[in-house]
Amino acid sequence: MALYNKEFSQSGSTQNVELEVLGLKEIEEMFKKLPERISQQAVWTKFWRDVSKPLVKAAQEEAPVADKDIPYPPKPSLTIKRETLKKSIGFFTTKSSREQFGGYVGPRVKGRYKKNKGGYFGAWIEYGDKVEFFGKYTGRAQTYMADAWDRAHRRVLTSGMKSAEKIYTKALKADEKRLKKYGTLGY
Repeated sequence: MALYNKEFSQSGSTQNVELEVLGLKEIEEMFKKLPERISQQAVWTKFWRDVSKPLVKAAQEEAPVADKDIPYPPKPSLTIKRETLKKSIGFFTTKSSREQFGGYVGPRVKGRYKKNKGGYFGAWIEYGDKVEFFGKYTGRAQTYMADAWDRAHRRVLTSGMKSAEKIYTKALKADEKRLKKYGTLGY
């Protein structure tokens, strides 16, 4: 990820601070050492879910909240409850992200947040001045995800190795326990 070297002065003396953040290459090598019985995709999903928690929390805090329930434009009789966008923000995976051992943080638009449930309009709020709503008009952009990334990305990047070690040992212990209980037939 990064090797950071900075000089700063404190009460007249100059000090050199080095911060080394181990990157994805090291984490990837660590996860490759796991036995083949353990699903790489499951381990990486646990890793990204754990590492992205500060970003999810920051995005939920930055998400704008409407003053009142909003009518669902195609069917005005339906409404989108206030704070729905905030509740819809989380970590999720898609088929393509699972193939790359990754995931996404943002408003979820499937499951309980589809159609008039509100997760779909997260992009309209983030990119309101660039996206046309129902092909008719644009709005005002409120960049809650960009602000959340600016606020939390350092915590996400620096907590990676610590989380990777924890997930690695937990996966090894679970594998050992399963082998002890079921043998090779447990897989």
